[in-house]
Amino acid sequence: MRMMKGYWGLRTLAIAALGLLTFASNASAQETHDVSINYSGSVLIWPKVIWDGTHDTIIQVANTGNPLVQAHCFYINAAPRNPSLPPSVTNPPQWVETDFDIVLTRQQPTHWVASSGRRTQSDGFGVDGSGFDPGLIPPVPFGFQGELKCYQTDDSGSPLPGNRLKGEATLRTDTGDVSTYNAIALSGNAGLSGGQIGTVLDLNLTDGNPGGEYSACPDTLIFNHFAYGALDPMLNPSLVNTATLGGAGACSGNNCTITTTLTMVPCSQDLENGIPGSVTVGFLIYDEFETHLSASTTVTCWFNLPLNQIAPAGPNNPFTPGALGGSFVRHTRIRPVPGNGGVLGIAEETRTTSAGNTAVAAYNLQIQGNRFDGATQGENDAPAPGVTDQIAIPIE
Repeated sequence: MRMMKGYWGLRTLAIAALGLLTFASNASAQETHDVSINYSGSVLIWPKVIWDGTHDTIIQVANTGNPLVQAHCFYINAAPRNPSLPPSVTNPPQWVETDFDIVLTRQQPTHWVASSGRRTQSDGFGVDGSGFDPGLIPPVPFGFQGELKCYQTDDSGSPLPGNRLKGEATLRTDTGDVSTYNAIALSGNAGLSGGQIGTVLDLNLTDGNPGGEYSACPDTLIFNHFAYGALDPMLNPSLVNTATLGGAGACSGNNCTITTTLTMVPCSQDLENGIPGSVTVGFLIYDEFETHLSASTTVTCWFNLPLNQIAPAGPNNPFTPGALGGSFVRHTRIRPVPGNGGVLGIAEETRTTSAGNTAVAAYNLQIQGNRFDGATQGENDAPAPGVTDQIAIPIE
């Protein structure tokens, strides 16, 4: 260990079908230059990894091809420097990197738990850690909150755009809640070698620029969600006839709520010099009648907030039920301001009963357009100027 300096989460918001649908795939070849959760890629990003005593994370990664695959990985700890205080300008993220290598044989899947890592030793059949070990994987420190990033390499450790990595993460709590999302894959240009790419990965591969290196980051992230703190229409007696559910309503009163937390990371990062990316993004939040309000925030290193904390508190907070005419559903579009690079992220929805029991579901966000081409379909405003996001990797 070395210490160093897509797509939808589709969800139906109709009262009769309020489920969560996430895309998953075992496809072994990238069929698009877009950022993807359906296809394997050459760079994998898990935006949310947690280990704090009440939450832990199971990482899964697989080689979708027949040749042996090698990858270099980075945990990026974005926990605040003073863990006893909330993140702020005076309590910024630690931005501590821990790197390691993994090796996967033909079509090999593997997994590990963030809090314990994975050792290189023979494990008994049927126990956690069985199978071929991918290499020594260090545990994250207690209090870790941040992301994991891996890029495929050749035998020398240089970047290799082989497009054979696919991953997932399962966030679990000590009370038994689990939620899973797909790692975000960036496709690599298979016509380039590591020597041609060097130590700066340019995220400029698009259908309009097929000579680029890796998939350009999205221009816009899109997701549907409930207003923060909205009453759960499946459980609250005033919103649904529980007799039709066999009397299955779980609330004694109108107090079962739905909340959503948004996690985002900048696409551009300097892993060589330990400089976190920073992106200012704008939000357009619509109700079902297409009335909308706006908000903005800055994503530096790692962003993880309940939706209601993104905008100032009050009746006009667009993420809360009181705004937009009291509607309890939202359609939100996230777009970096012109000249900024892109962001990637996931969302987690939590449903709480009147007894305090919770159920959590993570999901990936839909993407539209890309930052390099500077084009977003279906937008009325002018497209943002072209931006090339970059991931600077260490010089070995």
